[in-house]
Amino acid sequence: MTTYTVYKEQLPGLFEKWSRQYALHVPARLREGFYDLVPWKKDLEIAWDYDVAYNSPKRFVMPPHEALITFDRRTCEAQPVFEAPKQILFGVHPYDVKALNQLDQLMEGGSPDQNYIRRREATVVMAFEPLTVSASAFWASVGAASVAHGFDLYWTKVGPAAFTVEVGSARGEELLGMNGPLLASTAGDKEGARRAKARILTKARKNALRYNWEETPRLLAKCWDSPLWRRYSQMCLACGSCNLVCPTCYCFDIREEADDQLDKGTRYREWDGCMLESFAKVAGNHNFRPKAQDRYRHRYFRKGKYIYDKIGELGCVGCGRCVRACTAGIANPLKVFNELWEETAHEY
Repeated sequence: MTTYTVYKEQLPGLFEKWSRQYALHVPARLREGFYDLVPWKKDLEIAWDYDVAYNSPKRFVMPPHEALITFDRRTCEAQPVFEAPKQILFGVHPYDVKALNQLDQLMEGGSPDQNYIRRREATVVMAFEPLTVSASAFWASVGAASVAHGFDLYWTKVGPAAFTVEVGSARGEELLGMNGPLLASTAGDKEGARRAKARILTKARKNALRYNWEETPRLLAKCWDSPLWRRYSQMCLACGSCNLVCPTCYCFDIREEADDQLDKGTRYREWDGCMLESFAKVAGNHNFRPKAQDRYRHRYFRKGKYIYDKIGELGCVGCGRCVRACTAGIANPLKVFNELWEETAHEY
């Protein structure tokens, strides 16, 4: 990949020009210990050292509430709704880029989701090598420490005011060059980036699975009847917080809303989650997973086995958001998988 060196003093000019064409979102501190991607403005202080954004970038390509169709009963007409604002997500960590790449595979396969595809194509992803590791993160042990694709530019801080920027697309290179000629990175700059990545990886590996992540599907296949599911699910509040903050959860419910005359209306979709009691309820009031234990186990099988069976990757990128969001303290995949591993260690 082509790599350039960019200095901090160049960024205000770049951000200003980008914001004229795109909705530019950058990491910022909301309050102590909480960060998120927010709209850029000139006086905003960018949180270069943020550990994890509270909300995942998923919401930019698959909004929590999204109109799909508008209809008119009087004319029997229905029109599809496609909203795809041009946007730049600056500062996305590699595990979140991996999550977006995974959504690409899932949403573009089978019957491609046109709403998702159009939003994704209108979105510029500018990745950023983490400088800090969240206490609840374990992305280094689930194959999410780095990505080779899915970004337009990949930024790595190599000094107090310098970055190396790897080009991932022609669009990214064009945006990077909007403020003048580009400076190719020297061998020293590239070595600085390599060392920066090695340092953060060393920190990230301190919180890890006790086994190779690729063993997770086989591990779960042996643990369907584990007492762990009942033990932890007894504390579950069925709030769905773990689903909502997860960067790879993509389930949704489709609903319709009409005006007071029942003439015009909108079909829309909203995020849904397998931890909610109503998720698996169907006609006749039958529920395929009526018990908290069923739902709790399903979430981990979804993350650790079902997605892997489809695309060869875990449905968990180790960001740790679910750990922080769960008020009952039972939504930690790292803890659950490691405990299951200990239960079955004699079988390996």
